[in-house]
Amino acid sequence: MRNFLRFGFIAALICGAGVVGSANPVEAHAGLKSSQPAASSVLEKSPKEIVLKFAEQVEISFGSIRLFDANSNLIVLPAPNYGFTNDVVDAKTVRVNVPDLEPGSYLVIWRVVSVDSHPVQGAFGFQIGSRGKNLAALGVEVLSNSSASNFVKAVMGFARWLSFLGVMVLVGAMLLATQVTGVSRIGKIIYGSLIVAVFGSLLVLMMQAPYALGNSMGIVQLFSSVNEVLKTRLGTWLLVRVVALLFISIIIYKRDLHQKPIWRMAATIFVVVVFATFSISGHPGMRQFSALSIGTDIVHFACVSAWMGGLVTMVLLGRKWQSESPKVISWFSFMATIAMPIMVVTGIAQAWRMMEGFQNLFSTTYGTVLSIKVVLVVVAIAAGTKARQIFKGKKVDSEDLKKIKFSKTIVVESVIGLVVLAVTAVLVSVPPLSVDTSAPFTATLVQSNVIADITITPATIGSVEMHIVFSPPGGTLESIKSMTARISLVNGEIPPIPIGMKSIGVNHFLANLQLPRSGEWLLELIVKPATNRTLRFSQIVKIKN
Repeated sequence: MRNFLRFGFIAALICGAGVVGSANPVEAHAGLKSSQPAASSVLEKSPKEIVLKFAEQVEISFGSIRLFDANSNLIVLPAPNYGFTNDVVDAKTVRVNVPDLEPGSYLVIWRVVSVDSHPVQGAFGFQIGSRGKNLAALGVEVLSNSSASNFVKAVMGFARWLSFLGVMVLVGAMLLATQVTGVSRIGKIIYGSLIVAVFGSLLVLMMQAPYALGNSMGIVQLFSSVNEVLKTRLGTWLLVRVVALLFISIIIYKRDLHQKPIWRMAATIFVVVVFATFSISGHPGMRQFSALSIGTDIVHFACVSAWMGGLVTMVLLGRKWQSESPKVISWFSFMATIAMPIMVVTGIAQAWRMMEGFQNLFSTTYGTVLSIKVVLVVVAIAAGTKARQIFKGKKVDSEDLKKIKFSKTIVVESVIGLVVLAVTAVLVSVPPLSVDTSAPFTATLVQSNVIADITITPATIGSVEMHIVFSPPGGTLESIKSMTARISLVNGEIPPIPIGMKSIGVNHFLANLQLPRSGEWLLELIVKPATNRTLRFSQIVKIKN
């Protein structure tokens, strides 16, 4: 049975690595809010530059903006730069100069890195003049070839999992070490977990360049790119983490001084710094009121480490700690009883902040993965509760612990914890919210053989650009006599608002308007294709925040 439990624990480690390695995270965090030219827009003349505005700060050291014409030819552009707002560098805006372009269709392929280290890419088209071509298929092809390989993604996910695992077990083992006074392997566990944490962090540092660029790299290129990664937010905090872990190793080495308050205080400070490096370089550091998010995340990580890290440590200790088990388990039971509710509360609060509520819990990848994590945590808590009931229900000594099923429940609880950690590593790679905010709304309506192609860019609150093009199913249509439009909220809170449309081509109309609210809007078009003929088109338009 002991061999079976050990086998199950090792299998959980492999399973956890497989979860993060096989995950195919959505490569989007700082969503594109708007662009100039706008997606699907029709211009009268060539733009002087391409400007991209993002919801969060981005890094362009591993980014690019590529421009293709209707014949799939790449138009050479200079390196992109940040924009300026009130003469101050705006890291949410990226721009690049564009040469004079001939009339026709063009496709913009952009790729940047969000400040929380994840690649963000997308594509949109625009048109110069009245004749254009749909380049959506080209965009899909180019984007599919621009992502990092599955191997790079797997290694990156595994590296994140190792760094989480190493830090979690390190902290759990350090806490248990204060209670284990006899001879045990806890020192080896502490140093082993510290090495795993450092190795995982350095592996993240090395893999960031190919992960961000979407390119395969040789060993020499990997090492040469580290210097560029260190200039990013992620690289800076990875370096801080490694340095903090090295200081912790020095404190661990001076174990004879651990009883002094100054050394315990120093260890606590460095552990908090290590936790902070995950939070500041990840999702919490990007949200509004980031200081509150970072603080909540640190408390959450500390509670997880105290509980899950302690469990994994007890499993790794094996029978060496048997003589002191009652004392250690009693202390751990008390600590876990405090840590678990705090972990749950901070986890729920953090998820609510990340997702801006739970209305999108089952409609986003982040919500789905989070739901899986919650279920696993509930099961782990149930297993832990049962274990502590078994322990408290008996007056146990070292011999009794060999006979009861307490050790089995610890293994089950820790196995689930390892899988929870793997799911957490996947969450790091998934955006909390849908970030495709710049995607246009498109619809095609037909009335009496007249086709109306509607494009609204972006389909979000604020300033939007509306294009309406009329044509018959096959052939040309004479210029329509007149066209009016209006828009209103479906729920009636905002009455119909007239839209000022202007003709910019044969049966091609343009309007710029402000949409103050998200929700479902009713767009109505009154069209006169002939003097004695009137058509009405209507369409529900979903506007996002």
